[in-house]
Amino acid sequence: MITKLIWPKCRLMDNKNAFWVACSDDEVISQIIPLLDGNKERQIETIKLNRGPNNLEENPDELGYNNFFLISADRTNIISYSWYMPYAGQWNASNPFRKIDMEVISNLNELEKLESKIILI
Repeated sequence: MITKLIWPKCRLMDNKNAFWVACSDDEVISQIIPLLDGNKERQIETIKLNRGPNNLEENPDELGYNNFFLISADRTNIISYSWYMPYAGQWNASNPFRKIDMEVISNLNELEKLESKIILI
């Protein structure tokens, strides 16, 4: 899994800091699905519908990531989105995402550690 963006005090997640996380299919199965609550079948269908190519070819090593999520640092909120969500024109000049150095994480627990390293203004 990788993350390159943070949404400080995300209004969609009770003002918690949230990360934009890209996952492979295997990572969705092992890391995301076990954390889902509520109607898992519906959420899995949404994940399947949102799955798509990573068209941001800045780094060819990132092309295997086809699933994208907004995840609160404490992992209590997980929302599946299409790959273009953080770059959508809907934000205009008010894009809430902030770029961070790309981090490769092996477990979602690492988001809390990452959050503590980042100085948020």
